[in-house]
Amino acid sequence: MRRALKYTFILLLTLFVNKGICQLNIGSSAPDFTGKTIKSKEIKLSDYTGKVVLIDFWASWCPPCRQEMPALIDFYDSHKNPKFELIAVNIDDKEENMQHFLDNLFPEPEFPIIADHKQKIPPLFNIQAMPTTIFIGKK
Repeated sequence: MRRALKYTFILLLTLFVNKGICQLNIGSSAPDFTGKTIKSKEIKLSDYTGKVVLIDFWASWCPPCRQEMPALIDFYDSHKNPKFELIAVNIDDKEENMQHFLDNLFPEPEFPIIADHKQKIPPLFNIQAMPTTIFIGKK
């Protein structure tokens, strides 16, 4: 229980620290995007309409991102729900850097991780810092 509170606190802290960094208006539609996961599955944000989606933008070179990832894994594992999805978007320019970081994680993330090495998705959300976490409502 204490561990879950710690990770929830870290997640909330990340959200408050990044407040104002992503310039989307509350109530506006999230921009749709398509990405390929590290397991070679193509996904679209619109595939998750009807679910609450947490999108986390991260990079292996980012110390807060490295600290946050175990909390995200724990959060996802403890909040599994058919109406919730977490999508991680990695922006490392070299796949081996991302993969090296992920290979050293335990447990392995079960949520989709998009390898966005050309960094095409962050500009859609006006992302200006790492990590940035965005919650998207069902609609």
